[in-house]
Amino acid sequence: MSEKLNFVNDYIADFMSSNFPEFSRFKIKMNEDALYFHNNTNGYKHEIFVGLGELTYPDHKIVNGGFHCWVGVNFIENMLIALLSKHDLHVGQLHPTIWFNEFTIPNFKLIWDSFRQFDGYDLATDKEMLDKLCEHYKEVIERYFIPFWKKYSNIQYINDEIINKVDQMNLADYFGVGPLHLKKLVIMRICKNKNYDFYKEWLLNTYIKEEQEMKNNKEWNSEYNLFKELIEILETQY
Repeated sequence: MSEKLNFVNDYIADFMSSNFPEFSRFKIKMNEDALYFHNNTNGYKHEIFVGLGELTYPDHKIVNGGFHCWVGVNFIENMLIALLSKHDLHVGQLHPTIWFNEFTIPNFKLIWDSFRQFDGYDLATDKEMLDKLCEHYKEVIERYFIPFWKKYSNIQYINDEIINKVDQMNLADYFGVGPLHLKKLVIMRICKNKNYDFYKEWLLNTYIKEEQEMKNNKEWNSEYNLFKELIEILETQY
């Protein structure tokens, strides 16, 4: 990590810890220079990524300011992470369940564009703009992120407002990374969704139709075995 980026990261992290002590900073292996914060509340993980850029030409600058924000339903993500690991399938480092984006927040573009006021400034040397950026994060967190977290930290609400209303092909607009169809299946079972059996059978028939062609594909077999084990867990324990 460069000295400039380290300074800006630490400055924002100190600001966050002072204003939002419930949040703690964490790192990911893919990019340990990136700035992430999370808070676990009643089985839901609230997370923020602070978006900074580092320019090295023609001058060395730390620029921009931006964000990603999401809710992780710990119960769902932990179950699927364990199964993915067991069946030797890829497990990502970040596990959002619901994204803060234009599909979950009506005025998302306005919020996103509000960070453009910080474009072009070197945040490592312009302390006034760095302070303004920190205050802007505080305002956005209090005004938008916290209501978003409260709204979507409710698995029944996710079932009622997304599972029941969003077309299967558009789930990725709302859900995070990972096996979206399995996340949907878990939510439907836990929430006693009346369409659970229909959806389960649809997924099962999809695997059955592919079985002859894919039976020698190691990854496909792992996914199929994971699916069958997930069904067993859901229907014997929930």
